[in-house]
Amino acid sequence: MSSTPALATFQRSAQDRSLSFLQKIQVEAKEAAAHTLGAIISLAWLWPFRGLLYAVLHPRIILSVRQALLKSLISSAAIFAVLAFFTYVPQMAILAVFTGPLAPLIALVVVGAESLLLLSFFGRALFLEPALTHVFDATLVARGQGQLVKDGKLRTQSTAARIVQGALVKPLQAFSKDGIVRYVLTLPLNLIPAIGTVLFLLYNGSNSGPGWHARYFQLKGFSKGQRAAFVEKRRAEYTAFGMVTLLFNFIPLVGLLFSFTNTVGAALWAAQLEAQANLIEGQGSELHPRAKSD
Repeated sequence: MSSTPALATFQRSAQDRSLSFLQKIQVEAKEAAAHTLGAIISLAWLWPFRGLLYAVLHPRIILSVRQALLKSLISSAAIFAVLAFFTYVPQMAILAVFTGPLAPLIALVVVGAESLLLLSFFGRALFLEPALTHVFDATLVARGQGQLVKDGKLRTQSTAARIVQGALVKPLQAFSKDGIVRYVLTLPLNLIPAIGTVLFLLYNGSNSGPGWHARYFQLKGFSKGQRAAFVEKRRAEYTAFGMVTLLFNFIPLVGLLFSFTNTVGAALWAAQLEAQANLIEGQGSELHPRAKSD
């Protein structure tokens, strides 16, 4: 007799927890949908394409780091060839169970991601980041933001700036220590038919997108809090940008080369943001000339 009330209480508690869990899932699903819609509407996903076009029309920017470009091409091709030879067919066979006819394409993307992962260990600090930082700065100068680059470089001469000197362009931030964990944990998403790869790109793109503006934040002298606030205000835009750049980087053989054009796109976006900020500041000073004179 005494166990009946206890059992009923337990059942009610279980129902409440189940309801709470379902409500949480619904809320998170709605937030994810809104975030995805915002990412699409932002049009920030166009910047990697604009970067590619700008690099083609202004080849001197990319050719100024031709040695790093050549190393990237050779290294990317060699690592992809080895991975494709040993892992493509087994991975395609596993993916075929879950994704059916899409398995060959998805397996190709996965192998491209794995080759990028391996290459990040060998080339990121050696030749990639310095070269991409040069490309970022050169693009800013070409877009009329030479003063920002000049002031930012002067700022990085300080002792405090040297500590964060490694925070240049982070094209492979998705494959930093934290990024690798995220990547490995979310890799099984590719097994979900139709939408799995999209979810994989959405999640990892959201985390890697802001890394493309690490150099811009450094030139601006942003603190950690300022960077966080700046990114949060543009979260959907960075997600859209990160998704496309990640997809470009996963293209077999030449994926790493897109890091250079993606960097150009990130710099073009930064130049636009800076021009807009300068315009707003200019309008503010015109509205308050006395305050400026004081």
